[in-house]
Amino acid sequence: MRIHFIGCEGASMKVLRKLSEANGAQTSGSDSALNGHDEKFVYGADTVVYSSAIPQNNPELTYAREHGLQVMSRAEYLGQISSQYSLTVAVAGSHGKTTTTAMLGCIFAPHNPTVHLGGEYGGECGHVGGKRFFITEACEYRRNFLHILPKISVVLNVELDHTDYYRDIADITSAFEVFSRSAPVRIVNGDDEASAPLRKGKYITFGLSERCEFRAVNITPFRGGIAFFATRAGKPLGEIRLKVMGRHNVLNAVAAIAASAAAGLPFSEIKRGLESFTGVGRRLEYLGTSGNADVFSDYAHHPHEIQSMLECLRESGYSRIAVAFEPHTYSRTESLLNEFADSLMLADDILLADVYAAREAPKKGVSSQLLCRKILDCGRYARCYPTFFELNEAAAALAEKASVIVFCGAGTIDIAARKFTE
Repeated sequence: MRIHFIGCEGASMKVLRKLSEANGAQTSGSDSALNGHDEKFVYGADTVVYSSAIPQNNPELTYAREHGLQVMSRAEYLGQISSQYSLTVAVAGSHGKTTTTAMLGCIFAPHNPTVHLGGEYGGECGHVGGKRFFITEACEYRRNFLHILPKISVVLNVELDHTDYYRDIADITSAFEVFSRSAPVRIVNGDDEASAPLRKGKYITFGLSERCEFRAVNITPFRGGIAFFATRAGKPLGEIRLKVMGRHNVLNAVAAIAASAAAGLPFSEIKRGLESFTGVGRRLEYLGTSGNADVFSDYAHHPHEIQSMLECLRESGYSRIAVAFEPHTYSRTESLLNEFADSLMLADDILLADVYAAREAPKKGVSSQLLCRKILDCGRYARCYPTFFELNEAAAALAEKASVIVFCGAGTIDIAARKFTE
């Protein structure tokens, strides 16, 4: 059997391809960043799997349908793969999925889990392990996560996003609710207001408040990390010292503790795994220094993620913060314009790259200039740069007075960040 992957360079698709090969299938792949797209790549394939970034008029997809091949979306194929394991843990949420899934991978490591990530940890997008535990991200875009039927579902948080598909917060919340209830064991954020509709029936909560079953107390940041004491139902479990910064990562860790305990793992294994975790790629990934500034790359592309990242840097002792942001998709930029302006203004210096279109066509009147004007109208200074070369020149000028420069966005700005530190 041969499976062809369209969009094979995506993080999730890389793992699914490896899993297919481990299960004995022959595979092939195509990607605009690799070899382009041509129907000839599909010749001889039995099944075609395509990512969400692939348009429906893709020539390979068209050929596969016209010739009666089995065609599956990435989400459908992931659901099929996950059903082959004894216990699937699926992690959903508007933010923190990759980090929490990678944390769980570290915790479960002694049991050789199979791990599926939407980003990179240790240079890999996952791990092909045994058939007992399957630990996966569960993406909410276009309700893709409803193809997974986990034994343990985790919902980290709920916020309005993917506004090219979801109408409003009620629409996206209903999708998370269906996902959460698809599992016999449900882990839900006990402090997240938008997650309130999910907190019905039988569920386990995590968070920072006293109402949460799994809780972090005595949170203590230190340079390069953060420590906390974990409790369950008010009873002490033990201290955790994370090698990653930020209170948002404390919440990710407490969610991982709750899911691991629900799977029957002892706290000693949970502690060892979390304290071995070193952070996923592009989540405040330290790249080096320039002038007087430390330089980081971060995947943040939603206002709440930007806010958490900048608060984390401020909490870690950085006095003057410069942010270089690449907005991701026109629909998100337009729908959350005010929220983006508010979050970016937590930085001292704001540099904006052009909008990264991703799967979208340009939208008239929506641009980085629109966001820039909004920030200027709020009394703060920001500037747009049409090329990464110009953006990096501006960042270099800031490096002498800023204590940190963070390049953020889910598109190609990581390329600029790495060229800058080179």
